[in-house]
Amino acid sequence: MIPPRRELIGLTQSDLERFFAEIGERPFRAKQILKWIYRFRLRDFEPMSDMPIPLRVKLAESCAIGRLRIAGKISSRDGATKLLFRLDDGASVEAVHIPAEDRHTACLSTQVGCALGCSFCATGTMGFIRNLTAAEIVGQFLGIEEALDVKLTNVVLMGMGEPLLNLGAVIPALDLFSDDNALALGHRRVTLSTVGIPAKIDELLDSGMKPKLAISLSAPDDALRARLMPSAAKIAPIGEILRAASRYANLTARWFTVEYVLLRGVNDSLAHADKLSALLLELPCKVNLIRYNEVAGLGFKAPEDDTVDRFIGYLCAAGLTATIRQSKGDNISAACGQLASKTAIE
Repeated sequence: MIPPRRELIGLTQSDLERFFAEIGERPFRAKQILKWIYRFRLRDFEPMSDMPIPLRVKLAESCAIGRLRIAGKISSRDGATKLLFRLDDGASVEAVHIPAEDRHTACLSTQVGCALGCSFCATGTMGFIRNLTAAEIVGQFLGIEEALDVKLTNVVLMGMGEPLLNLGAVIPALDLFSDDNALALGHRRVTLSTVGIPAKIDELLDSGMKPKLAISLSAPDDALRARLMPSAAKIAPIGEILRAASRYANLTARWFTVEYVLLRGVNDSLAHADKLSALLLELPCKVNLIRYNEVAGLGFKAPEDDTVDRFIGYLCAAGLTATIRQSKGDNISAACGQLASKTAIE
């Protein structure tokens, strides 16, 4: 029986150095092959001209540089495109390309489904199926670029799943996004969104990776958060989450973002804005308000525009830095909270 080829996508420079040492090669080969894989996007070893022919033959026989299979894609009226990736085991994940004037952002998934089951999120209705590998996370990035012929400038880990519950794969992916020999985005162009898991935030910090941190809060107190995000609320109270996020912000020298999904008649009153202001005012953070992107069957509605205007006006008057996210792709179920790998994509 022929052994399976070793997949090189998803291996960091240190992983590749160990691999080359195992096969009797010098560690500097790791940087060489990273550039061929990610800068030149080669999938064939033969053109890798700075490596000796015997090594290229050996790699061709034992290794692979794969790609995820795109099962479908659909574009929205505002320019966003959602791609459905079919994985080797038959599972599927969705990722989104979000264009803007000066950037091309990839919203990537880190899990198939999600265990947290937030009451307003489509992904939560799937339940948790499995973690993605580093190759599958990075593979979404490569797949978007190649399928849409774009040069991505930013990554947000805001798709399906909770990134901090898959740090074993997320950290290598972050390494490859930031490594100058690989995808070379740097830390400042990568954002990780989480419900807030204090111990995992500290673990991320200890890893040396420094993506921008976004905390999905969506409630100004623990009681309301327990109603909206019951599993997340059981992990840690809001105060503990914000302390961990503040440590991260102070040690990485960049503010964290508080993501607040506005739900009509649930968390969008001026009383909620007042509580949120008191909670955040002294912290190294900014607020990103998100008009709810409606999901059929979940029972929530987006607030009226004047409600949103009053809410952000209150926050800004209180001294917070606050913005409203201009979500894209809502008409193709590609906006924040709408990914679920259920929608037919042609």
